[in-house]
Amino acid sequence: MLEKRFVKILAVLMILSFVSVAVLGGCSKAPETSQSSQGEEKQEKKEKVLVIGYDRDAEILDTIKTAWYSDALIYIHDRLVSRDYDFKYKPGLAKSWDVSEDGLTWTFHLREGVKFHDGSPFTAKDVKWTIDTIKDPNTGSPYRNDLKAIKEVIVKDDHTIVMKLNYPFPNLLFNLSNTASGIHPANAYEKYGDDYGKKIVIGTGPFKFKEWVKGDRIVLEKNEEYNWGPEWMSNRGPALIDKIVLRTIPDENTRIMELETGGIHILRNVPVAHLERLEKNPDIQVYRGPATKLGYLAYATDKKPFTDVRVRRAINHAVNREEIINYVFRGVGEVAYGYLPPALKDEYLEESKDLAYNYNPEKAKQLLAEAGYPDGLKLTLSADNSSRSQKLAEVLQSQLKEVGIETEIQLYDSASYKAMLKEGKQELFIRQYSWPNADILDWFLLSSQMPYPNHSRWNDPKTDELIKKAASMPTWEERAEAYKEVQKYLIEQAVWCPIYIPEQIIAVRKEVKNFKYHPWMLQYNDGFDMMVE
Repeated sequence: MLEKRFVKILAVLMILSFVSVAVLGGCSKAPETSQSSQGEEKQEKKEKVLVIGYDRDAEILDTIKTAWYSDALIYIHDRLVSRDYDFKYKPGLAKSWDVSEDGLTWTFHLREGVKFHDGSPFTAKDVKWTIDTIKDPNTGSPYRNDLKAIKEVIVKDDHTIVMKLNYPFPNLLFNLSNTASGIHPANAYEKYGDDYGKKIVIGTGPFKFKEWVKGDRIVLEKNEEYNWGPEWMSNRGPALIDKIVLRTIPDENTRIMELETGGIHILRNVPVAHLERLEKNPDIQVYRGPATKLGYLAYATDKKPFTDVRVRRAINHAVNREEIINYVFRGVGEVAYGYLPPALKDEYLEESKDLAYNYNPEKAKQLLAEAGYPDGLKLTLSADNSSRSQKLAEVLQSQLKEVGIETEIQLYDSASYKAMLKEGKQELFIRQYSWPNADILDWFLLSSQMPYPNHSRWNDPKTDELIKKAASMPTWEERAEAYKEVQKYLIEQAVWCPIYIPEQIIAVRKEVKNFKYHPWMLQYNDGFDMMVE
C-alpha cells in the first residue's frame, strides 16, 4: 500500500512539474519572436504584382509575325540597341558598334554572359537567325521592309555580328531598337513549332512569359537571372516587381473604374473624357506629354470615288478639325495638318499647316461636282468600337453630310476591324498610329505593304520612289529633309485626311513607386516598385 501511495504521489509531482514548465514556457518571449519572424518572412515573400489595363489584346506574341506589338513583348525581349529617357540610342544586347566610312558595314559587339529564358546562351547566331527570319519572304513578317537595307548578316564569332548594307541607312539604329527587333533564340520556330508566340515565348528580357489567356490577360514574371540591363538604367539587375499582368479591358468605363478601385495600377492612353476626374483623385497621378501619334480619316484609294484626287481633297475640306478637337477631345490635343506629328522635330514638315486643306464646305461641294458627284455620295464609315472612335465617327458623319456625303457608320471590335481592312472591304475608315519615326510612312503607304498595313491601298510609283530615296539617304539630316518632300507630295495628293494629334496621357496609382516616364517604352525593370500591404 505504501508503495502504491508513493507511486501516486510521484506521478502527481511529475504532472505538476510538467504543467509548470509548460506554463513558464508559454510566458516566455521566444515563441512571440518566432511568430514575428515568420510574419516578416511572409511579408517579404508577398508578391509585388503590377497590373496594367489595355483596350485590346495581342494578336500573337511573336515580334517577327505580328503587326500589333503588345507591350508584353517589350519586356520579354531585349534588343541590340536601347533608347534612354532622352530617346537617345544606347547599348542594349550590343555593348558597342562600329560603322565603316562608307556606311555600308556595321559591326556589333555583343554582351557576354547573357542567357535566354530557356537557359541557352545568347550568341551572334541568335541575332542572325532573328534578322534573317524577319527578312525571309516566306515568313511574311510585316517588319520585313524595315530591314530591307540589310544585305547580309555575318557571324564573325560568338559575340560579334557584322551587317552588310545595300545602301547607307542612318535609320538602322532606330529599327534595331524597336520592339519588332527583339532577339529570339536561333531556330525557335523549328524547336517550338506552332506553340511559339502562343504558349511559348523566349527572350533574354527582364520578364519571362508565364501565360496568355486570350481576351483576358497576359502574365509575365521577373527574370531572376537578369543582370545585363543597359548602363543608363539605375537598376541593371532583376526587376523589383515580381509579376506584370497585362489585362485586356475593352470597355473604357470599366478600365477607369478598375483604375479608381485599384484593380489596375497603370492606364496608358487615358480617355480625355475622364481626365479631369482622374486628376482630382488623390490616389492617382496623371502624367501628360507630347505624343508621337496621329489620328486620321482614310479611304480605299484604289476604289471609286477615292481614285479621284478631287474627291479626296473634298473630304479634307469638309472636315472641321478644330470642332473635333473641342468636342471629341475636350480641347486636349492639337489639330493635325500633315502626316507626321510635330514631336518628330527633325522630320516634321513645318509648312504642313500652310499646305493643308482648310475647312471649307463650299470648296468641298465644288470639288465633288467637278469630280462628277454634284448630288453627293453615299458611303460607309468604319471605326473601332471604342467610345472615342464612335464619337469621332458621329461628328465626321455630321460634317460630311453638310457637303453631300451621306455615311452609314459601321463599328468593329479590334480583331474584326483588322480582318475587314485586310479583306479590302473598307470605304471611309478612322485610324490612329503611334510611332516615333518618319518611316511610319513606309509602313502604311509603300505599295509593297498592300493590302495590310497599307490599308488605304495607296499604290503609287512616285510615293514609292520618294520614300525609297529618303530611306537610303547617307546621313540622318539628308534623310529628314527627303522625308519632308514625301510629306509635301502626300498632302498634295490628299492620300489621307489628317485630323488630330492626341496627348500622351498615363494614369498611375499611388501603389506604384518610383514611376519613371519614358516617351516610348516604360521601363518597368528600372527601379519601378510596388507598395504591398
